[in-house]
Parts: sequence; C-alpha cells; structure tokens
Amino acid sequence: MASSYYAKHQDTLDGLILLGAYIYGDVSDQDALTIYGSFNQSVEDKIDYTQNIVEIEGGNHAQFGNYGKQKGDVDATISADEQQTQAVNAIHTFIQSRLP
Repeated sequence: MASSYYAKHQDTLDGLILLGAYIYGDVSDQDALTIYGSFNQSVEDKIDYTQNIVEIEGGNHAQFGNYGKQKGDVDATISADEQQTQAVNAIHTFIQSRLP
C-alpha cells in the first residue's frame, strides 16, 4: 500500500522506505529503500530491482515491529534490537544520501 500511495503522490513526497516489503507499481528503486530480513523469502522473491536494497542477515518479518511472530514467519537468528538497529542505520544512510 505504501508503494502504491507513493506512486500516486511522488510530487509531494521525497522518498519511500519499505521494511519487510517491496516496491509495487510505478516507483523507481532510486527513490525507495527496501529493507528485509534474510528469513523473509516472500519479499526477496518479489524484488526485481537492484538499487537501495538491504538484506539483514538473520532477520525476519516480525522483528521490524514489536507485534510478535507472524504466520509463516521463520524464527530470526538475531535479536529484534539488532535487526531494528541495522534497519535504522540503513534508513539514516539512505536519508543522508538524498540530502542536498
């Protein structure tokens, strides 16, 4: 949904950050950051672009939030804190790269 929204409002938004999700629709991978856990195969299978992709080794889908394990989610081999720290660092780098 975020990707679809961004595609329709690119004139008012500066970029798109996806956690455990992938670009869908008319969005350039130059304008989006995709972060996913290595145990989130359903996301990896949908990525058909090459830029701004961060795979967090040992991470899963649920640990991007604090809502507990999701149906079909594989247990992560890193802590939620470690996964979220890596995600924050990737987001920071992406935002910094887009600043004038």
